[in-house]
Amino acid sequence: MTVDRTRPRKEPGETARIAPNGVSLRGADRRPAAEPDVPFAVTRISPEARSAAQRVLASGWVTTGHETELFEKEFAAHVDADHAVAVSSCTAALELSLRALRLPPGAKVLLPAVTFCGAAQAVLHSGLQPVLVDVDPRTAMPDPDTVARAARACGCPHAMMVMHYAGAPAQVTELARAARLPLTHVIEDAAHALGTLVGEQPVGSLSRATCFSFYATKNLPIGDGGMVTTDDPAFAERIRRSRLHGMSADAWRRNLPGGNWRYTVEEAGLKANMTDVQAAVGRAQLRHLDAWQRHRHALARRYAASLEAVTGIEPLHVPGPGRHACHLYAVRVTQEYGRGRDELIELLAERGIGTSVHFIPLHHMPYFRSTTTIPPGGLPGADALFPQLLSLPLHLDLTDSDVDRVCEELARFAPKRHPTAPPPPAPTADRSEPPRSTGLRTLVIGAGEAGQALARDLGRTPQFGLAPIGFLDDDPAKRRAAVIGELPVLGEVDTVREAVLAHRIEAVVVAIPGLGRDRFRQVVRAAEAAGASVRYLPSFIAALRRDVVGSDMRALDVHQLIGRTEMHVVSPEARSTVAGRRVLVTGAGGSIGSELCHQVRAFGPSRLFLLDHDESNLHRLQLELYGDALLSDDIVISDIRDRPRIDQIFRELRPDTVFHAAAHKHLPLLERHPCEGVKSNVRGTENLVRAAVDAGTQRFVLISTDKAADPVSVLGATKRLAELIVRDAQRSAPDGAVFTAVRFGNVLGSRGSLLSVVAEQLGSGSPVTVTHPDVTRFFMTVEEAVGLVLEAARMARGGEVFVLDMSGPVRIVDLVRRFARSLNVPDVDIRFTGLRPGEKLNETLFSMQENRTRTAHPRILAATSSAPRERRTALTTGLTALYAAAERNDTAAVRRALAGFFPGFPAVASDRQACAVMADPYPDDF
Repeated sequence: MTVDRTRPRKEPGETARIAPNGVSLRGADRRPAAEPDVPFAVTRISPEARSAAQRVLASGWVTTGHETELFEKEFAAHVDADHAVAVSSCTAALELSLRALRLPPGAKVLLPAVTFCGAAQAVLHSGLQPVLVDVDPRTAMPDPDTVARAARACGCPHAMMVMHYAGAPAQVTELARAARLPLTHVIEDAAHALGTLVGEQPVGSLSRATCFSFYATKNLPIGDGGMVTTDDPAFAERIRRSRLHGMSADAWRRNLPGGNWRYTVEEAGLKANMTDVQAAVGRAQLRHLDAWQRHRHALARRYAASLEAVTGIEPLHVPGPGRHACHLYAVRVTQEYGRGRDELIELLAERGIGTSVHFIPLHHMPYFRSTTTIPPGGLPGADALFPQLLSLPLHLDLTDSDVDRVCEELARFAPKRHPTAPPPPAPTADRSEPPRSTGLRTLVIGAGEAGQALARDLGRTPQFGLAPIGFLDDDPAKRRAAVIGELPVLGEVDTVREAVLAHRIEAVVVAIPGLGRDRFRQVVRAAEAAGASVRYLPSFIAALRRDVVGSDMRALDVHQLIGRTEMHVVSPEARSTVAGRRVLVTGAGGSIGSELCHQVRAFGPSRLFLLDHDESNLHRLQLELYGDALLSDDIVISDIRDRPRIDQIFRELRPDTVFHAAAHKHLPLLERHPCEGVKSNVRGTENLVRAAVDAGTQRFVLISTDKAADPVSVLGATKRLAELIVRDAQRSAPDGAVFTAVRFGNVLGSRGSLLSVVAEQLGSGSPVTVTHPDVTRFFMTVEEAVGLVLEAARMARGGEVFVLDMSGPVRIVDLVRRFARSLNVPDVDIRFTGLRPGEKLNETLFSMQENRTRTAHPRILAATSSAPRERRTALTTGLTALYAAAERNDTAAVRRALAGFFPGFPAVASDRQACAVMADPYPDDF
């Protein structure tokens, strides 16, 4: 909303009016009669837009329809977003986006103290709690320090609204880090920011959702209306349903060909749809936007050049790199100007120049003082800024001479600067505070000395990847204190599950040395049931006695080892694929399988069946899970190669969800024994898939490897065939059933993984064996691997292969040296053994014949095959020949058959280093 502060010209006979400072406004201080007004804002509606509106009105279809759909597509393309949803206003866009986040009632949402009141109303109408964030007076926008202070004040924010004030590029990623929020929980208020770039990226594709305004004074004026853009298809669909009362279909379409009167409502909604009249105007206006923006930028440059000479009028600073959309030209009227902002508004109005103020800080209004959370110490930046803030005219009908006149009037009322006086120094930001951690959101169990030491040391060592955000403690005195060491006390220990869900906790660390075994298990189960991982710290008690926690937490230093922060992949929504269902895990006794079983059990399945051919591993796992063993029928000894036995198991157990982790995965051994790889990895998978289809299994997830992308090894080729079998099973699966796969990189912490082998070699004083100086691999943690499996089960629609976005490959030599330094081994002796048969120098995550697409999860990608149809239909015939060769144990025939599937696969085994290879330690790959 803007207010045009111009006044009608006074007639000569009127009595002279006196300004607040006692200066007469007659004579030279009044504008000449011949000068036209310079209004603050003018709406530009193009002739094409007027014609488009008339065309739609004549069509008889004026509500949401074809024009709206076209406007959504064209607008999404303009801002480089995957999806756009047209709504009635930007305020409605904000509210619908907040509702679509599905936050718990009363969840805390950070938003700027200097913003339009409608933004705060959107938070309140969504049943959420606004938490005001102070602004930097130089930019009128929050910065990482003010965001972090507000986040600490409210404990743990659930979401944040970032405003691109006046069209300036807000540094979205940095603000999210300061709030310790992922970008999936950031909503951008881009009412001013159509055309803004943050760095090189258009506003509209940065966060979970971006909300635009088409109000009459905005850069793309329609009259009213708004748009939500997002790259998340599920999020976009929620908003489409919600914008019309939550209806699953628009009942107005029933009279169209193919229309139907049936609809349903499953969740709350609003009456917030855009009409086709608005959309038609918007489409026509959009064609002019680039030219209009060039004009705005030229006006802004002219303002900036002219105002350099005006003492006390300071244009707002831009907070970071990018491109300003120039919706407003906002300035500060500082003390050096000699007149107050309100007096200047009146003076300019007398001269026929319109101005406005954007905005009155929220906490200056009685309603918001009582309904928002204000950080301790108040909002000094907003309080200092507001009396100075002024928006000058900036619109499409503004001319260069209009800008010159505004600047001349500002200079007229300013104090005269002495010719020799240097300009005042530009203020500098205080950067004394160290950067804040951006690791996993961590809950510390116990706020005593141990917990405080842990939280303090984690805060000082962000490279460990854990960012403590609060405590749980049973001591009433600590809970009454509310905040200990700048971190809030969020409840009792028994409320761990509620705290994890309410504050989006990703990791839980227990810091109560005397916590009993049974209660410790309760904490672990509750945390895992809510989707958090529980950390087991090495030498924990010894570390506490030295009062130094960080030094004994090397195992958590993932960022330092692989060059990226560990990701929390699994979401609480993944529980829906497990809770109350019958779940079967194959290869349950392995490192990945057993970790998967721990997480699955925490999600509350009705039955959890543990299948493995190694009875010792199964016995150990059951002891870990239940504290006892051999007391239930949920432990299943079987070889997946045994088809009759697998059929029997599925007939009797009828699993709803299957996680298939069983496999042969030792790359060099499978090069020497390819027939065994085929029997387990290919035929074993087919046995399970067929049994699952017959038993009515609803979810089947195969665990594969990055070596399946353009395979050159037996391991990769057999795993790729397993992926193809799973993909083809989707075509014959019953309605609602989903068959999918995930690809792992090298899993740190799994049994026989690279780090365990390197640790053994360093411990024994032996040289560390690495195949090649330039060999690279993708790495992930066990927690990331299991999270990928569970999220895939939730997101899958069938036939995809999901891959974790691991940023990039890591050079093995670099990782070994970093790991050695973390163990205080500064000089590590590395022996290069040469690439083994079947090994690549550099792995890839996708094959040349796969399309990669984004998913609803920001860090998970999906691969779909672009191979010709005839390649797919040859799968069954080729498998028959492959199985026959494997049953004969004909190694050469198996390799030829695999080469028939994959042109890059070597049909003849290499004898390169055949004997020496097996003498070197080999790390497990996934």
